Amino acid sequence: MTTFVHCRGCGHQIHETAPTCPKCGAPQAVAAPAASAAQAPGGTPSSPYGAIPWFRQRWALVCIFLLFAPAAAVIAWSGEIHYLVGTTVKTFPKSVKVGLTIMAAVLLIAIASDDEVFQGLAGFMLIGGAIGLSLRK
Repeated sequence: MTTFVHCRGCGHQIHETAPTCPKCGAPQAVAAPAASAAQAPGGTPSSPYGAIPWFRQRWALVCIFLLFAPAAAVIAWSGEIHYLVGTTVKTFPKSVKVGLTIMAAVLLIAIASDDEVFQGLAGFMLIGGAIGLSLRK
């Protein structure tokens, strides 16, 4: 008989043996024998993010946002962005994606404008958005 459990990241129903959620990619709890296999070959524990790609992790989103905000918005809308709270991997809500998109649009408009005050405010918004993403729990 098949048993389903809820994903630790998004709550979607998945099979109990699934190592990651097929919907959000969040790693699931593993049994004690498999935990020793999760260590890297050098004997150090692997990343708490598990198999989540680097560009779907919060630190990468903040760096990409500082370099080119529209790219961060595209990455956020193309899938889930994950972050750690303690040892639990969580995903950002849709409101963060909307905020990233609005900030990216304002930054693009500021680049195209000739108003230095507007460009300065957009720069402060860029830095504030990066700090906000970094501190969100």
